[in-house]
Amino acid sequence: MLTRLDCWRRALGTGLCIAIYGGLSLIASFTLLPLLQLWPGNAARRQRRVRRVVSGSFRMLLAGIGGLGLGRVEVQGREWLEHAAGKLLIATHPMYLDMVALLALLPQADCVVKGAMLHNPLYRRFVTAAGYISNADPERLIAECVQALQHSRTLVMFPEGTRTEPGQPWHFRRGAAQVAVRSGCQILPVLICCDPPALFKSTPWHRAPHRPWRLLVKFYPPQTLNALGVPPGLPHAAAARRLNHNLENFFKQQLAAHEQPDRRTEAAYHHLARS
Repeated sequence: MLTRLDCWRRALGTGLCIAIYGGLSLIASFTLLPLLQLWPGNAARRQRRVRRVVSGSFRMLLAGIGGLGLGRVEVQGREWLEHAAGKLLIATHPMYLDMVALLALLPQADCVVKGAMLHNPLYRRFVTAAGYISNADPERLIAECVQALQHSRTLVMFPEGTRTEPGQPWHFRRGAAQVAVRSGCQILPVLICCDPPALFKSTPWHRAPHRPWRLLVKFYPPQTLNALGVPPGLPHAAAARRLNHNLENFFKQQLAAHEQPDRRTEAAYHHLARS
């Protein structure tokens, strides 16, 4: 009975967080956002201001979630964030708050968002003002992502394209791999996993897990394409296929061994480089 009551309490807390954050975002889009855009400075400075506000709001949301005992975010490999400039950050995507956690850590990162976000009345004004990249047009998406990396910005992408169901195998789409190959950038892998599974794709938000969730965000050292098994000179299509396959295998290995010593990570990189 106590466990069931705790689940109901956390379900209510989840709904409260969603409602409050959505309502405050709508209010801020008509009050705070116009002030940020009218403040002196060019378009790039206005965009950076908006992104700082978005990142700060995500940190407050995660703090509220933790304060209510709904779940917590644990970050490992934080030192690699200092090397994120000009890198393609490729992350797994198990739950709804993955992007929230990443942008809370990387305020000025570019990220790819669903085209539907540009029509969401609660968030569309902030998404547009922050200059995040829409996935509505695949060709334009890749061009804008490559351009962001060429300007030494950090780019966040989820190769799965959407949240993967717990227990289901990963199927990476080639968009992120194509961006990496065309830009020639280094990749910063990020393993994100949630235990117990929560806020995943096919489960309604009000179905709380049996205990508070722990969202692990683990950053790995930046890697060149060559280190990930993609030698120079391969045609783009073949290079993207190989990189996509190797990234899938790398993340599968890390998911199975994320609590093992870091030497397992180095062994996985060496294995990919030889493949």
